[in-house]
Amino acid sequence: MSEIKVNEETVKKYATKLGEKATAVEYLPMKDGNMAYSRANSINHFRTAMFDLVEAVDAFQGVVETDAVRLKELGLSFTNKDRELERSLGLEVK
Repeated sequence: MSEIKVNEETVKKYATKLGEKATAVEYLPMKDGNMAYSRANSINHFRTAMFDLVEAVDAFQGVVETDAVRLKELGLSFTNKDRELERSLGLEVK
């Protein structure tokens, strides 16, 4: 039987770091008076794309945290079912 090992705290730390990196991005589209650092047609398009990216990273962070909790619960459920099966077969439960 395979065992799923999930460290909930580690996954949450990764999600938090990902969110922090997204907010730490230096946004200087008008540096030197033009938009040489982007290929957007206008400053509004570029700004909208940046906001969309930050929102997507925030949503991804929430999904990762939810998945960590679900995987932990799934692992506990499998463990409990294995123990029930061992008991029903009269095997020693560790």
